[in-house]
Amino acid sequence: MSSQNARRHGLTAEPPAGLVGAWYNIILDSDPCAPEAPHLDDADGDDPRREAALRLAIAEVCYHRALHALEAHPREPGSAQARMSEFQVAMHAHLDELVATRPNGRPQLEALEYASSALRRFEGMANTVAHERNLYKRYVGEARAQRRKALRAWCDINRPPNPNSRNELKRQPRWSK
Repeated sequence: MSSQNARRHGLTAEPPAGLVGAWYNIILDSDPCAPEAPHLDDADGDDPRREAALRLAIAEVCYHRALHALEAHPREPGSAQARMSEFQVAMHAHLDELVATRPNGRPQLEALEYASSALRRFEGMANTVAHERNLYKRYVGEARAQRRKALRAWCDINRPPNPNSRNELKRQPRWSK
């Protein structure tokens, strides 16, 4: 079930080609007047620089989509956070009504039972909210890890080769001459 959560939330869907293309052109520093379209089946399919740029572009789009989902989820109408906020407002209104209408200054037993039941329900909702938030944080973490790997690959391809290895940089001891 948990392996299907990201699919249910739409975070494992293929990223939009337009966004990938935009990131691809930013990464390659292409001319904005003549953007390139990223293709894996091009004649340049064996170009590791373009492949790394495409991987990084896809990772960037996925990361930003997951980050947006984490930030926007509490404001979505059907989310647990929205339901909990609605319940909290209704519960405060009901408690205010109980205080205003209690006879002889004493709370009614039914009202106390209802409030106790509502608190248990509220605790359950709080657990659901925390679970959903942790789930979205995990999605962001996974996307961040993929982005980090793609960025590392991009940097490795674009870094000029070091003509000296570590061993060649070490100085020879004087007595070995």
